[in-house]
Amino acid sequence: MSFVYCSVPTKKQEDTNPFLTASTGVELDTRLLAADSLVVVFYKDPYGEDSLRYTRYYTTLATTDTNNVALLLQNLSKPFAKFEKVKSCRSEGKVWCYSKGRIFQTVSFSTRCNDCCFVYFIKDGYFFYTPLDSALAERLSVLKSLAKSDETR
Repeated sequence: MSFVYCSVPTKKQEDTNPFLTASTGVELDTRLLAADSLVVVFYKDPYGEDSLRYTRYYTTLATTDTNNVALLLQNLSKPFAKFEKVKSCRSEGKVWCYSKGRIFQTVSFSTRCNDCCFVYFIKDGYFFYTPLDSALAERLSVLKSLAKSDETR
């Protein structure tokens, strides 16, 4: 007599499957719909040799432009993949999302689209990733050229 064993995924295995797309970023964090302004942070040398302190030096740009907010929300309205750990790709920067003067979410990004092209945020201890839209990548490039460091403000 032989037995066939079936592997039924446990709840923990289902939670860690990066190919399960629960919903969109906006559905995962509905506060995003109330975003009225952003502060975009660009790391000066995200791919430099110092993998531990590359976030130390950066430029920033604050914006209340509704087009910038809309582009971010458009990208975050796509299905996300859920991960337990951050991907090995470094982020090039982050976007602090504000509503009525209060920060409520941080969205990290990478525009290095030959190998690392994403936006992600953290919720409930998980990392939620989606591919970076070309329109948002282009806007980030423009915003980066306008960003200032603390020394130049």
